[in-house]
Amino acid sequence: MWKNISGQQDATSKLRSVYKSGKIGHAYLFEGTQGTGKDAAAIEFAKLLNCTDVQKGEEACDKCESCLKISSFRSEYFKLICALPAPKADDSDTDPIEKLAGPDFDEYMEQMQKKSENPYYHINLPGANNIRINSIRDLVSKIYLSTPSGVVKVFVIAEAEKMRQEAANALLKILEEPPKKSVIILTTSKINSLPQTIIGRCQRVHFEPLTEEQITEKLTEFSGFPEKQIRLAARLSLGSYTRANDLLEAGIEEIRNTALDYLVSLLKNDFAQVVMISRAISAKNDRDRTRHFLFFLNTWIRDLLRVKAGGNSEPGILTNFDLADRLGKLNANFPESDIFSIVMELEEAEKLIGQNVQLTLILVNLSLRLRSLFT
Repeated sequence: MWKNISGQQDATSKLRSVYKSGKIGHAYLFEGTQGTGKDAAAIEFAKLLNCTDVQKGEEACDKCESCLKISSFRSEYFKLICALPAPKADDSDTDPIEKLAGPDFDEYMEQMQKKSENPYYHINLPGANNIRINSIRDLVSKIYLSTPSGVVKVFVIAEAEKMRQEAANALLKILEEPPKKSVIILTTSKINSLPQTIIGRCQRVHFEPLTEEQITEKLTEFSGFPEKQIRLAARLSLGSYTRANDLLEAGIEEIRNTALDYLVSLLKNDFAQVVMISRAISAKNDRDRTRHFLFFLNTWIRDLLRVKAGGNSEPGILTNFDLADRLGKLNANFPESDIFSIVMELEEAEKLIGQNVQLTLILVNLSLRLRSLFT
C-alpha cells in the first residue's frame, strides 16, 4: 500500500505508527509543497483504516472490496471534497455536486476519474476557486450517519486553503465536537492561509518536496511523454509532481525554446521580435501559458546567475542542464547584466497575472524594463 507513495518516509512512518497504536485522531492536516503526494497519502490512509485484510500490521491489501471502492471513489464511507464551480442554483440542503450545471458536472466526473486512476493528479475545474459552504454542509450531513462495525468514514478536503470563511467556520464546529468512527483529512500547500483555529485542532503531517528521481518515476508510470521531456520536467519541478506534469501538458520544450528565443531577441535589441513573441504567448488571454513562459524565463535567468557565480556552465548545477553551452555563450556576451534585478522583475510580472491585468501589456512592459537591465 505505502509503495504507492513516492518518498515521504517520515510522513508515512508517522501514519503507520498512528494506525498500529490504535489511537486514530479525528482530524489530520497534511501540509507541504504542492504535488508531493498529500492527497495520495490521504487516500492510502483511508484504505488502511477500512481494509479487511491488513498486511504486515500496517499496510492495506489493495485487493479487498473496501480498498477497491475507496481507490475508485465508489465507497459510501469515503469522500474527496474539492473546490467547485458556481452551482446553477443555490440550495444548501442538497449535495452541491448535484447542483452543478451539466458541462460542469461532466467535467467534475472526468476529473474525479483521472484522480482515481492517478492519486497524484491535480484536480483543476474551470471556475472552481473556492470550497463552498454547501460542500461542508454535505460533509456534516454524512459524517454523523451510523456505519457498520469496523468501518471508519474518511473525508478528504483537498486544497483546504480554498475554504471561504463561512465554510471554515462550519468545519470548525465539526472539529470541536468530532463524531466517532470518522476522520477528516485536510491537505494544503498554503498552511498559512488556514485559520489557526483549524490548524490547532488537527494533527499535522509534513510532506517534503520530491526528488527528481521520484518525480521521474511517477511521471514514467502515469504519463506517456518521452523520457527526455520527463527528465527535464522533473528537473524543473522544484520538487512538485504537479508542476512537472503541468509543464509536460503545456508543451515543455516548445515553451522553453520560446522563452530562450525571447531572451536572445531581447539581448540582440530586436524589440519587434520581442513584442511578437509576447503577443503569441499571451494570445487568447491564456494565463497558465503566460505563467509557464515567465517560469521558463526565470529558469534561464537563474541559470545565468549560477554561471556568473561559478564562472562556468557545468551541467550539474544548472536547471537547463542540457543546454549548458548556450548559457555559457549568453554569459560571455552579456557579462555585466543585472541578473538579480531581472529576477525581481520577472517575479513582479507573475504577480500581475493574478490581478486581471491584460497579459500582452504585462509582457510588453516587462520587456521594456528588462531591456534596460541588459548591458
